[in-house]
Amino acid sequence: MLLSLLPMALAAHAAQDVEIGCQRLRIALAPALDAQVVERDWGSGEPHQGPNATLELVGCNGKVLSQLPLAAPLARLDPQPVRGAPRPTYLVSADLTAEAGSYNGPLTSAVEVVSDHLQVAEAKPAKGKPVPIQLGLTGKSAWQRVQGRSGESLLAVRSQREAGEFKTTYARYHVVGKAWVVSSRTRPGLWESDGDFPAETEFPGPRAGRNGR
Repeated sequence: MLLSLLPMALAAHAAQDVEIGCQRLRIALAPALDAQVVERDWGSGEPHQGPNATLELVGCNGKVLSQLPLAAPLARLDPQPVRGAPRPTYLVSADLTAEAGSYNGPLTSAVEVVSDHLQVAEAKPAKGKPVPIQLGLTGKSAWQRVQGRSGESLLAVRSQREAGEFKTTYARYHVVGKAWVVSSRTRPGLWESDGDFPAETEFPGPRAGRNGR
């Protein structure tokens, strides 16, 4: 079920090193792991001992300027920056897949480079405090990048049980001015990842125009 969605959202996440001018973003893995192990075991639920991966920003002189701890030993970095983001922004995934369970899978965060510092981007909802942009890929959640003329939106769908019934939330993360905002709606019903990704019209907010990867 989950594996059928991996090519859609993660096909470009194989890079472990991305150049940003003379600086670099890189995934630092435990000594026993390398990119081949990440590719082999990604999404399998195979357990790995040792420390979790770290995202590092390396300066022009080769020194590490900033580190962002990730949530699992296996991690991937999408080499394509998010188009139209207010700051240099990249999608970084940590593999939380477990052997059983429909709520476990890779978790992708939108990470910004701000003044030589790494931070998870936040989006402002209609009400409440800003929330981190984190996207799940499980048996009951998925996401897509959607291309538009001025930039990209990130669409996320998630189903969960509430008071004995399933409800599905459709969220769109998009840029307004120089800030991320999130528009969402929740409807009764169950969505699962072995079905088609919902039509863009299900997601509130301005339509981007055409689907990306």
